[in-house]
Amino acid sequence: MVRRDELAEVLVNLFENARDAGATRIIVRSGRHARDMAGAARDLGVKIEVQDNGKGIPADALPRVFEPRFSTTTSGSGLGLAIARRLVEAWGGTIGIASELGAGTTVTLVLAGPAPPARA
Repeated sequence: MVRRDELAEVLVNLFENARDAGATRIIVRSGRHARDMAGAARDLGVKIEVQDNGKGIPADALPRVFEPRFSTTTSGSGLGLAIARRLVEAWGGTIGIASELGAGTTVTLVLAGPAPPARA
């Protein structure tokens, strides 16, 4: 179950990362996530995307961004994305990141939907 204060903490971490990356624009999108990996329609929960136009993350750093204490800046503690991942996964959700150097970063959260109905 997603707690409001924890979701706020995740989003604030993402906004701070965008600011630290020099972003002048942050776009937040949300909606129902209604496709599984095979493309079948079903209720998979809520999808939240946070997109910025900051400097982006080098491709060789992307696999490490969720590691505690890893940072691409000298000012960060390297804990923001690690905490975000821990919280999102504790809710049964997923967090992913895509970035292009010089173009910005998009972080995607998929928060679990309702449990399927029990079968008799």
